[in-house]
Amino acid sequence: MSYSSYLKPRPEVISEQGIEGIIDLANLKEPSTGKLETRPKDFLDLTYPTSDLKKVLEQINLRFNTNKEVAGVFLFEGLKGSGKSHLLLTIYNLFKYPDIGQAWLKKNKLKFEIPRDSVIIINKFTDDPYGSIWNLIFEKLGAQPFKGVTHPEFKEFKKALGERSIILIFDELEQGIKVISDPALQAQNIAFLQMLSEYSNRSKQVTLFAAIYSDQQEPGSTLKRGPRCVVQFDNAKDQSNIVLHRLFENYMDFERSRVSPIIESYLQLWKKHVSLEVEELKKRFQDTYPFSPSLIDIILKKIPARGGFQNVRGALAFLGNVVRLTYKFRDIITTADASLKDKENTIMLKDLDPSGDLINRAKENMEDLESRVPLAEPLACSVLLYTLTSKGSDVGVSRDQLIIEILRPGVDINDFEKTLMGFQKYASYFHHQEGRYYFDLEENSEAKVEFRSLKYSDDEAREKLYELFKTEVFKESENTVVFVTIDQVQEALKQCDKTRPRFVLTGRRLTKEERHKIYYGMDFRNLILVLEPKDDKFQLQNDPDLLKWAKRYIAAKELAGSTKKSSRKDDYERIASADQRNIVERIRKAGLVFVNWEKYGTSVEEDISVLEPLPGDLSKDKVFERLTQDYFPSLRFKEHMEGRIEEIKERFVKEVDTEYRSTLGFPIPLTISLFYKAIRDLCKEGTIGIQHSSGNFCHQNPNLTETELSNSKIVSPFIVEVPKKICPKCGKTLPCECDKAKQPCPVCGEYPCICDIDKKVCPICGQRPCVCPKKETLQLKIPPQMSIGNLRQETAFRLQQNEGCTVTKVTYSIFFQKKDIGDLSSMPSALRGSLSGPGDLTAEISITKQGSFSKSQVESQIESLPNIPGAEYSAELSIEVSK
Repeated sequence: MSYSSYLKPRPEVISEQGIEGIIDLANLKEPSTGKLETRPKDFLDLTYPTSDLKKVLEQINLRFNTNKEVAGVFLFEGLKGSGKSHLLLTIYNLFKYPDIGQAWLKKNKLKFEIPRDSVIIINKFTDDPYGSIWNLIFEKLGAQPFKGVTHPEFKEFKKALGERSIILIFDELEQGIKVISDPALQAQNIAFLQMLSEYSNRSKQVTLFAAIYSDQQEPGSTLKRGPRCVVQFDNAKDQSNIVLHRLFENYMDFERSRVSPIIESYLQLWKKHVSLEVEELKKRFQDTYPFSPSLIDIILKKIPARGGFQNVRGALAFLGNVVRLTYKFRDIITTADASLKDKENTIMLKDLDPSGDLINRAKENMEDLESRVPLAEPLACSVLLYTLTSKGSDVGVSRDQLIIEILRPGVDINDFEKTLMGFQKYASYFHHQEGRYYFDLEENSEAKVEFRSLKYSDDEAREKLYELFKTEVFKESENTVVFVTIDQVQEALKQCDKTRPRFVLTGRRLTKEERHKIYYGMDFRNLILVLEPKDDKFQLQNDPDLLKWAKRYIAAKELAGSTKKSSRKDDYERIASADQRNIVERIRKAGLVFVNWEKYGTSVEEDISVLEPLPGDLSKDKVFERLTQDYFPSLRFKEHMEGRIEEIKERFVKEVDTEYRSTLGFPIPLTISLFYKAIRDLCKEGTIGIQHSSGNFCHQNPNLTETELSNSKIVSPFIVEVPKKICPKCGKTLPCECDKAKQPCPVCGEYPCICDIDKKVCPICGQRPCVCPKKETLQLKIPPQMSIGNLRQETAFRLQQNEGCTVTKVTYSIFFQKKDIGDLSSMPSALRGSLSGPGDLTAEISITKQGSFSKSQVESQIESLPNIPGAEYSAELSIEVSK
């Protein structure tokens, strides 16, 4: 049941025009307008008999109806909107319309005999300024204007007054004095007011009611010197009663006991979730109903303390508008009902937020979350009102107070918790600190990213996960595919370079059927390596945390790219980095295994494969290194071919190479050199022979380039006659007798003998015989690497093992081969010249440097090598080390 069943809103309150909160005495001059000021009965009906009003009436009654000496000056002191004009108009109506006034007094059980023969002079000085207050009075009394050099003497004023009594009602008196530009005339007016105040305390002929802002400035500082009745409008309960009486026509007759069950039901509900002083809160609630005590405190205490709403006047306007919005369906009114969707409310709240920025931010967060949390509007409205009316360490509102503001019968506490959590998580200007919730212009970057992430779908998140899997975990995008579907992965593999290893990252364990289908019908399928998670429960595509982090990552990156503020950009980048790190760590934790085929059958049932573990570092280089060293070293190829020598004989090397690239279950030729090294080793050992137009080779390393070797033929081993070496001196077959005379001396061990050189010493060590360390030359071979960076790292590692060595010669070999190129123009021009169109490309580059090089110089040379994507880089080094 709505509160309007107990308290009936006045018609103007719920009208579109709303309540007329400003009392303007200037409207008395235009009675035809029908303004409230010109309707004394309606005005008095709207007037609540406050303690201040009762105090003034009591003093007036004593002044006019008793012999007691009572001050004749009444000062109404207060800021704009505090009720000064309303009190002045009340006094005016009581004196001007005594019959109407007497009826109102009786209705409110007030006893006061209103004088009926007084001359009432009322003026609002901002609308009707006077250069001399005395001429205002003389004019109203029908006397001639005074034209003296100074203000009139008392006898001149007394002459104009005669035996009559006057009631002076002055509004905006301070402004009336300030607008007088002549200082002397200002002083004369103040002096005249002083004369009036002093006379009012000697005689009942003059009674002055004046509204001022402060008694610290003129004319208040002068008028306060004598006896006076002062009203300062500081009674909080009066203010509450004024508001309620002004808004509800039956407030004076309202029986509070009727709403006790409603108040009790709310208190019991709140008590379940927060600690309350029930009796104290109940008593206050009965006084403020239908408004909650906290709302009344904010509107009548906190807002005026912040300099907003012009006291009671602003409170009437704001609360009147809230009544208009809620009277049909609410049983109480709390801060949660100060709707941000209502234009009038937001306009009035700008009194506390002149720029409107904070209001707009709160409204933006509310609108963003309305479709996601059940209580977005009441929570945003309540938190904003508390934020605008508090500061310092008490800014905002506590959780317990929010429960009181929002929780009502029919509202589930779980909905409240969900909404509060939603705002903390998603509202970009909503903050929580030391148990208090508030809005702030400083953006909550985490919440903004979290909310922005909601707009991305799971599919968009998966695409980002696939990308990060390749670039940040596997650290290779080229020739790498993330498995989604069989058709998708096969199509992607077809777009890759078929002559090089192609990696399939699955993100989950595949079924045997899926593994079989990936390879079905593919070219060079032994170069397709399927890598699955070591954790058989891992699900890249459906892990809720991974999807959440991916969405946040996308959101943070998008926001970082759209902001111009460097500090905010840094925040977004920090969030993106953190979420990326979470994704990478989660994928790495799942680990990798690769599908090692022993047999690929005609059906799934005939397939035999083993899942082999890979290192914890899941980068492609480390995976490649483990596969090359542990699973498919060159020796594995050599042994495998030795087991099928008869099958490879009488075939071209390139045909066998193609066979190894295509046959699942064979060793995987991860690099071109692995296969060709095995061929060369078999030839050197005499297991096979190599037949080429440039020559036939067996029991030796074929003196052929890789290209020539691929076009050579494997044949059965044969005997190669080695030509005899002839001594050029004696013409006999080596070894001959010519060098026998050059044997070293058995005493000194040197040739020629140095035994007879008594004083010959080494110029370096100064010893005889020389004890300088002997130099030894070693050969280092760096196997093919897939990038310049990898070659540099491997070379540095090998040289580090020979600390202090000097490199005297280094040969760098670069081998590149790619077949079925759609357009040669996509290749580096240094390799293909100006050729374009489809074709195959094989390139071998050998660079030799001789001299004396340090480790760092060799590394610098490697970094200066031509960068050819997809090429293999190897090196052979001659180094000198001390024995």
